Amino acid sequence: MADAEDKTVVQPEDKAEGKAEEKAEGEAEGKAGAENFAVSKKMIMFGLVGVGAIVMGVVLAIFVLKPMLSHDSDGGAEEHKKPAVHKKKASGGHGEQVASSFFAVKDIVVNPAGTGGTRFLSVSFAFQVDSPEMAELLESKETIVRDVLITILSAKTVAQLTDPKQKEIIRYQIKKRVSQLLEAEELMAVYYTDFVLQ
Repeated sequence: MADAEDKTVVQPEDKAEGKAEEKAEGEAEGKAGAENFAVSKKMIMFGLVGVGAIVMGVVLAIFVLKPMLSHDSDGGAEEHKKPAVHKKKASGGHGEQVASSFFAVKDIVVNPAGTGGTRFLSVSFAFQVDSPEMAELLESKETIVRDVLITILSAKTVAQLTDPKQKEIIRYQIKKRVSQLLEAEELMAVYYTDFVLQ
């Protein structure tokens, strides 16, 4: 048999050393878990920001862009193509009664001068004329009337469009130019029926 010197004695490990090793392993796992938690927390934040951006886009589309781009669903798109049947009795200079008609041009959208496309004006007009025939003439020349309106309005700056005196000057310019276009007497009146500047 073997001598006592040749024998290897296995001694039980020190319990303190075992606990130290387990503690070191636990700390390493804890750091890895904390890193994973931090990464997942960042992912949650990015996800919430993305969802918030989508919600903001939908709200913007529903409440801002849709009303600007769509026509009335109850036939409003046809309304500006037909002369209005509203007749108003206006008293003439010598007590005589004159019938008048209205012609509406809706949803003119332009970028004011000097804005670089960052702002827009959405406006609608009603033209008061002295006869239904004149309203029909306006209807037949609606495309040209819209062009006149776009040309005059897009040449104006934001400051001109917001100044009440300038708005009256614009009204006068439109009245004169459309009257020239119709080669007829001057229109009775031009009314702003919608005016939104953003």
